Amino acid sequence: MTTSEGTNAKQDNTIVSDLEILSGMPVIKGTRILVYDGAASVNAGIPRDRILAAYPTIKEHHLDLAVAYAGANPLRLQVHLRLPE
Repeated sequence: MTTSEGTNAKQDNTIVSDLEILSGMPVIKGTRILVYDGAASVNAGIPRDRILAAYPTIKEHHLDLAVAYAGANPLRLQVHLRLPE
């Protein structure tokens, strides 16, 4: 798993990356819930109780960790353009 400096040690145990799970995208341990999806939901202002109802396998502190992780490790979009021949 890759994390930025200053990330909480608890994150290292809760957020995992495994190539066998969603192609290595960071997820909340024991789930297939993408960290960036959880963080985006919180940042969009969706009520936490609604998010937790949608993802019943996680707890509120997982949302806090997802927001912190996503803030420290911004998702980088890779675009591959194919020019006409």
